[in-house]
Amino acid sequence: MEKPFRVLLIDLENCPNQLQQLMENLEQYSHVVVCYAQSGAKIPLDWVVPLTATVNENRLKIVKMPNTGKNAADFGITFWAGVFMAQFPLETHFDIVSNDTDLDHVVSLLKSQERSAQRIGTKKETPALVTAAKETETEIQDYLQKYCEHLKNHSKPTKKETLLNSINNKFKVNNIDPEEIFQELSKQGIITIKNNRITYNLQKLTEFAGQ
Repeated sequence: MEKPFRVLLIDLENCPNQLQQLMENLEQYSHVVVCYAQSGAKIPLDWVVPLTATVNENRLKIVKMPNTGKNAADFGITFWAGVFMAQFPLETHFDIVSNDTDLDHVVSLLKSQERSAQRIGTKKETPALVTAAKETETEIQDYLQKYCEHLKNHSKPTKKETLLNSINNKFKVNNIDPEEIFQELSKQGIITIKNNRITYNLQKLTEFAGQ
């Protein structure tokens, strides 16, 4: 069985230390793109031969942007994310390594095209931020359970727009982003989208409704 496509896009300007994990990344991802405008990062000589092989196999691209202006590497990542989205299967997952929150727009665009994507920051979060993130995750899980209970007893929307409206109507007084619940439903395998039509895994739906 072939490994699923997993793409890694690295903002080297923003995360120069990520280069130290390049060999490990190439074992985990089908394709890796490193974008930079100017960088003094160096690689061990022992890596030259294996890296050359992955470049020749078209699994690794090291992209130096022609201009060194602000956010130059971001534009490179955006470009290659679009290229790979057009080339690779729908189930391809995209990881973007960068501390630049502007690249969240790329993640959102990929998700809007029914792709799995996330931005991975390398800065360590403060304890307060970690606690807040955990609390938010717990809240999302609570709303997910409540919505699964709702789906068990009501008609199940078959289009994304209809499902988002349903989620919004259910939690409109809670100030919840319907997209977050939608993404969690997809992440947990409760829903699947194919040809713009949503299908439901009734077993998982029941499991989450009963938690």
